[in-house]
Amino acid sequence: MPLPTTSLAASPCGIELPAAALEEWRRIVGPEHVRTGEADRLDWGRRTFAPDVRVSAVVSPGDADQTAACLSTATRYRLPVHPVSRGANWGMGSRAPTRDGAVILDLRRLDRISGFDGRRGLVRVEAGVTFQALADFLEERTDRFFVPVIGGPAQASALANALDRGDGSMGERWTSLCELDVALPDGRRLRTGCGPLGADRTVGLDPAPAGPLIDGLFSQSNLGVVTSAVIRLEAMPGDLAILSVDIGGLDALPAFMEVWRDCQCEQSLPDRSLTLWNGIKWLALDEVRAAIPADRLASAALDEWHASAVIRAEAPEILEARAARLSRRFAAVSRTVEVDIARRDGTWIEGFEDWLGVPDGRNLRTVYWRKERHPDLTTADPDRDGCGLIWLCLAFPFEYQALISYLTWARGRLEEAGIDLNVGIESNGFRCLLSYFTLGFDRAAPGADEAALAAYRDLIGTALERGFVPYRLANGLPVPETMRETPAAALLAELRAVGDPAGVLSPGRNGIGRLP
Repeated sequence: MPLPTTSLAASPCGIELPAAALEEWRRIVGPEHVRTGEADRLDWGRRTFAPDVRVSAVVSPGDADQTAACLSTATRYRLPVHPVSRGANWGMGSRAPTRDGAVILDLRRLDRISGFDGRRGLVRVEAGVTFQALADFLEERTDRFFVPVIGGPAQASALANALDRGDGSMGERWTSLCELDVALPDGRRLRTGCGPLGADRTVGLDPAPAGPLIDGLFSQSNLGVVTSAVIRLEAMPGDLAILSVDIGGLDALPAFMEVWRDCQCEQSLPDRSLTLWNGIKWLALDEVRAAIPADRLASAALDEWHASAVIRAEAPEILEARAARLSRRFAAVSRTVEVDIARRDGTWIEGFEDWLGVPDGRNLRTVYWRKERHPDLTTADPDRDGCGLIWLCLAFPFEYQALISYLTWARGRLEEAGIDLNVGIESNGFRCLLSYFTLGFDRAAPGADEAALAAYRDLIGTALERGFVPYRLANGLPVPETMRETPAAALLAELRAVGDPAGVLSPGRNGIGRLP
């Protein structure tokens, strides 16, 4: 199914904001937290794909009340606003708004961590809390719990990534959230969960109070701004091992996937504990493209596969038995298998101390595949560094033929655009595979942006035609018509009109509401 095209013409200037609206925002957040300078506006509208988006102002509230008040002002003056937690959503729209002229609602000052419950493994975080800040907070207070982290930067927002249903090792990011505090565009505040009922002793527990589950309305949506939420932390395993597998070529993949699926069914490998990479993804973790011989690049796309899995257990002897069993099973269908004990009897083995709950951002190196060298991960900024990047996230059935047929087609289509097939795959249970394609391209090459965007549209369109769906979409890029025209989308548009009568919050995000 083809997607609408995106014009790459230069964006028009930001809209002229009413002086009264700017004055209200300055009164709410303080004059120093309302920025209208051209340099700020250009910087906040920069993306890793064309075109950049022009921003009219950047407003930085300091708490949830100020956030709601800023939204109320935007609604009264009918000014589009776009919330940004930390601005590290590279390849998915970065921190740019969904339309030209919008005002950025910068939430990084909402950086408080509170309500830690060390017995039940609960903690409340605001939208501006980073993975690193949360890891540091937990390290000082407990060794019993951790938050599943992403492969991206340590300075990304832990809450925003979960709301966007991002991937996390050894845990489901979205379902860990509860007790949302939401600011609606009309200025109202909404709290979900048990807290509003005064049921403090059941805050953070599952199930939620009787009635419809409203939290999902604020995931990947523009129905409200989630200013904070409770995260249900993952329990830290006492014993842990790392399984590294060199699978071999494409001929070995069907048998490997059967073993993987069996391990998922029996839960010897729980959900999201194994990641599969093609050779390009594997190489990009340590090298840039220019350093790889051409013949290696050719085989790495589909004829080289690697996997890494986390094995956990409740006692050392159980870990050793489980690791030995899994090693034998995967060794029977792979080239080589290695096992490293990372944690024993609640104590980390030297060299593995930061394996869980501490983001290292290593996956960010893959974004620089087309650059001359990898960056210093502490200062990397793909927007500033001119990286060409679009993430594509597709769900597949846990079936070899369905997956490889699509990957084979996708490789050819991407090569037409000058892009290597770079893909990682996780399992969300024994029924479903979640894939993430890194569409990395050289923005300095003539026509590279246009070619990448056309390939992105075709990859999504062909996936839908074959019965597969995207589980995340890049902000600001076209949403397939089949997703915009469903009865569910129509209902969401009606719900949006209740709390956002002027349609100001991230217009058109994920196809909810039309761009004015």
